[in-house]
Amino acid sequence: MKMDTPPPIATKSKEYTLNSEGKKFKIRINLSSKITIETNELDKIQGIFYSNIFSLEALVQLSRGFKICEDINEAFDIIEQIFEKKKADIKYNNENEVLLVIKVDLPGGKVQEVNLTLNKKEMNKDLLIDELIVKVNKLEEENKTLKKDMNDIKERLNLFEKYFAEEIQNKKLIEEMGIDTKIIDKKEDLQFIYNRLVNNEENLKQKKIKFNLIYRATRDGDNSTSFHNKVDNKKSILSIVKTNKGMKFGFYIEQPYKKTGNSEKDNKCFIYSLNLKKIYNTKEGACSYNDTSYDFINLYNQPIFIKDNCLTNNESYTCTKSKADVSFIGFEKDYELNNCEKNFTVQEIETFQISFN
Repeated sequence: MKMDTPPPIATKSKEYTLNSEGKKFKIRINLSSKITIETNELDKIQGIFYSNIFSLEALVQLSRGFKICEDINEAFDIIEQIFEKKKADIKYNNENEVLLVIKVDLPGGKVQEVNLTLNKKEMNKDLLIDELIVKVNKLEEENKTLKKDMNDIKERLNLFEKYFAEEIQNKKLIEEMGIDTKIIDKKEDLQFIYNRLVNNEENLKQKKIKFNLIYRATRDGDNSTSFHNKVDNKKSILSIVKTNKGMKFGFYIEQPYKKTGNSEKDNKCFIYSLNLKKIYNTKEGACSYNDTSYDFINLYNQPIFIKDNCLTNNESYTCTKSKADVSFIGFEKDYELNNCEKNFTVQEIETFQISFN
């Protein structure tokens, strides 16, 4: 097998990649006074390639589709279009040659399948070294990418492990405190509520708090009738609202609902925001909530007001700072509980009766 002699200097050159029979080939097409076509398998260093040189006369003999060409440049353009339109294939003919199969358009709309024979040749030393350098550089780049991907995966796994460890710890604490909830999913949220309830009772440091779920909107119905059937005449009520945008807030009322239709005073009533980790205590002697069976949830002056069918509409709302300030301490912005937006759609409401043992 003879060493390859350098082809004429190309005035025009194109490269393509062909996938055939599970192998990937790089095709190089060079134009000078003739057309040189070379190919070799990618991802495989053999020190060999396949090549042939075609004159315009040779191409015309192979296919009358080249008869329209006035010179070799036009023949190059036809071959270029064949590759652009992906109308080429390649296959091994025997151990010493491959066939480049191209589909050439003929007059009248017909297509001719033409076999271009490329002969096996040895790469010269310089070409082989260049090929090896290209392969090494590619492998180094792939290795860098792989290392980066592995580091990204490790970071994600660490985050998942940390997240699930916190989830397990949160669930364990919530279970230990005996609360049936779909809203509270963080130990700090439950601890925040717990600490405020402890401060509400005298000498409670050594006592336990029990959360008894008496109402859940998705279970019992999202309307005033369902709510009051479950909650009325019970004292020490804690409600938690979760909106469809993830805002979590609620209130605690010590006095029981009595269906008097009056605005009631409850000095131990408070509002809270789990997102802001903030407590809004009631003002001494001020009205805290509206004790009526006609409203769903209605704290005095409506810092929290829940409308019927709250799971499907956007009619529930919070109030301005000036209105909230009438009965509660600590509001700094309008609609503060709901991220400064007035209206919201409820995702869930849970109401608990709190007992101190």
